[in-house]
Amino acid sequence: MSGEDEIFGEAGTVQRVGERLRAAREAQGLTLDEIAASTRIPRRHLQTIEEGRYDDLPAPTYSAGFIKSWARHLGLNGQPLADEFRAEMGSIAVERTQPLPYEPADPRRTPPVGLALLALLVAVVLLVGYLYWRGTTEQPSSIAATASDQAAAPKPAAQAPAAPAPSATTITPQPAGPVVVGASQDVWIKVSDQGKTLFMNVLHPGDHFQVPADAVAPLMTTGRPGNTTIMVGQTPIPPVGDPDRIAKDVSLKSADLLARVSAAPPAAQPPANAATPVENSAGT
Repeated sequence: MSGEDEIFGEAGTVQRVGERLRAAREAQGLTLDEIAASTRIPRRHLQTIEEGRYDDLPAPTYSAGFIKSWARHLGLNGQPLADEFRAEMGSIAVERTQPLPYEPADPRRTPPVGLALLALLVAVVLLVGYLYWRGTTEQPSSIAATASDQAAAPKPAAQAPAAPAPSATTITPQPAGPVVVGASQDVWIKVSDQGKTLFMNVLHPGDHFQVPADAVAPLMTTGRPGNTTIMVGQTPIPPVGDPDRIAKDVSLKSADLLARVSAAPPAAQPPANAATPVENSAGT
């Protein structure tokens, strides 16, 4: 029996590659630890190959590389042994893939829980604020009513006597001038032009807002038209709606406001034969 037969077995005897490598290792008096230190193959893989537990091995490509390195270290031809080892793994239908090494998540790349909760809270606050803003812009009448209700109402005794309505002969439109919005009492006013808000606030008695001369189609919404005054130059404009009801989208163009002056009905005159208050009190 030749030296190779002593290692690989008698002719005609089929031995697994792992058994042959173990026989060669033992013939040279080497241990698995020495083989692992010299070839840098993990000891558990060397033992698994010798015992024929192919299910516990990496993919055939890696395992065949172990066979080559191990055989060269023992002074054997590694390529034929690697080819046979591949065939052995294929004959038992073992098709393995190299498992990816487990790498725990880096805490520095994972946002802390507190930061994630803070971001969620900020998103919720922004959403609520947006919904509130949408609600206030779509319902200006509700804002007007709230603002006018919160304004301090003057005492009836402090009100100045109402001026007599001008007669038809005195309501003569003057040449156009700047449009100025004022207030006889606290009142909420909003003036916009083509969707852009020019003014939105509560006007107090004595406060004024002059419509810019370059405004294209200015519109006004007022909480109480009866407390709102409008002047076009030196021409006073009659009330633009019910005194105590909201007036919306009133045109502040000079021509439209002066047209209200021309369309205002004359003040009612008492009949010529109507009794005066003095005559009624005397009973004559």
